Amino acid sequence: MADIDKSLAAEMAKKTTPPPFDRIPTTTPDRSSGHRVLSDIMVTMRDGTRLACDVYLPEGDGPFPAILTRIPYGKNEAYCYMNLIGAFFALKGYVSVVQDVRGKFGSEGEFEPNLGAVEIADGHDTIHWIAEQVWSNGRVGMWGESYYGFTSYAGAVSQHPALVAIAPGDITLNRYPATFRGGCLQLNTVGTWAIEMMAQEYQDLSTINPMHLPLAEMANAAGIPSSYFDQVIANPLPAPFWEERSLLAGYDAIRIPVLHWDGWYDNYLGYMLQDWRRLTDANTPKGHNHLMVGPWDHECSADKLGRAGLMPVTDTVFAHRWDHFIAFFDHYLMELDNGFGDAGPVHYFTLGADQWLDAEDWPPPGVDFQPWYLRSDGQLSQQSPGEEAADQFTYDPEVPISETLQMDCWAIAGEMGDRRDIEARDDVLNYTSPTLEADTVLTGPITATLHISSSAVDTDFTVVLADVFPDGRVNKIQDGIIRTSFRDMNNAPQPIEPGQVYTLDIDLWATSYLVAKGHQLRVEVSSSDFNRYDRNPNTGEPFGHSANTAIAKQTVHHSTAHPSHIVLPVKS
Repeated sequence: MADIDKSLAAEMAKKTTPPPFDRIPTTTPDRSSGHRVLSDIMVTMRDGTRLACDVYLPEGDGPFPAILTRIPYGKNEAYCYMNLIGAFFALKGYVSVVQDVRGKFGSEGEFEPNLGAVEIADGHDTIHWIAEQVWSNGRVGMWGESYYGFTSYAGAVSQHPALVAIAPGDITLNRYPATFRGGCLQLNTVGTWAIEMMAQEYQDLSTINPMHLPLAEMANAAGIPSSYFDQVIANPLPAPFWEERSLLAGYDAIRIPVLHWDGWYDNYLGYMLQDWRRLTDANTPKGHNHLMVGPWDHECSADKLGRAGLMPVTDTVFAHRWDHFIAFFDHYLMELDNGFGDAGPVHYFTLGADQWLDAEDWPPPGVDFQPWYLRSDGQLSQQSPGEEAADQFTYDPEVPISETLQMDCWAIAGEMGDRRDIEARDDVLNYTSPTLEADTVLTGPITATLHISSSAVDTDFTVVLADVFPDGRVNKIQDGIIRTSFRDMNNAPQPIEPGQVYTLDIDLWATSYLVAKGHQLRVEVSSSDFNRYDRNPNTGEPFGHSANTAIAKQTVHHSTAHPSHIVLPVKS
């Protein structure tokens, strides 16, 4: 418990620690030699509620285009660097308006997380206020990541005519899968966020014991009850609760340019890519829907630390991201002919090659989707299996794989490391390829198909794709998880029959990663990744309400009839 407390306390400490730099890095020239701030301006919404704003003004008389950021994390808190970001946009010639959302920090009202109707209306009214100000030229953009990416999308859904472009990142429009990946609660991130945010400012999470059962009582047992956490636990399936917290109903009506951005290790990556595809297929005019994916996670830790796991990342990545934001806004908000997007709407970073590339689509042209099969004796092979014996392991929920207990999974790229200790566990199956004879670039979506059976009526299966270095170190490329009762996402959850063989399709989302010559590929199969996700107690009881656990005997089949495999996107 002491180690758990220390980890959660460290997570909280981040929110009051000043950033390790005094301005946002960039290679683009400033347009203003300075800026001034109008602090705590109260803007009245249509229902009379007043929301607090700070306005960062470039030097000069203006008027200027404006970039709005609507945030629940405190416009003056150190955690999100809003003072530096506001100054950054102002120095580039934009008015930056930073607003505490309803019910948070300096703003009036009640905070209702992700409630689409509220964020759409408040975004619309704030945009309208900006457009009427003497310093505004009537053209407004929105920028933000995570929740303030959600509010950026909400502003676009409001269809206010003054909003001409948005750049949301590290977020998705559909809050259900963002909370329950493959039926599993993202506990370390979205789950604890649901507790932390239910106060005007931050809740202290240091009393939480993630091992507490039943899960539904975890917040209450820590002495920090949360109505939103209770609602999350009560809604483990798609339901009206999640529809009200989704923006998909109005998403197809967005017709303004959008720059979606995310990182290969962000916990929303797969769903953000789905959002980009959905809007690309619906949005007009063609080419105004952009995508940027870098080597970072939700907290962008990799570009600050210079690595993603064991993979080095160039120190120019941080500035590159901010340069890309400015190029986008310069093109669409300031209406400059700077060539933004001419090389293609998709801009992505290849780990291992330390290279940014552009493409006309995602996945880019020239990707060969290759099945690699799980074989006997721990082999990963491009040759399909014959009649081979299955592999087995035992999953005990009382001793799950728990490396993330010591991590902040919002910052997982900077905290994950060599996986050899995990792979040495007796509840992990490892399948390893021959040594690669040439550099192999994986770029695109990754999927796995497992043919499994279990002694439990409900359990989880995880798949990790890893890069094995010549010296034996192991770096995660990408991973996925599924709850067996959620094996058919188009229908209601169903238990499994112990001993019967089932097919599980597991989405490992996507990557762009160069596996160097002399390395090997490895696939790990197990049944837990705790507390990144909640652990399955294997009892089949209603979600979050089991106080007991059961040991599961797990079987992975790889034979002619049941060819378990992973499909890799090999770029030519």
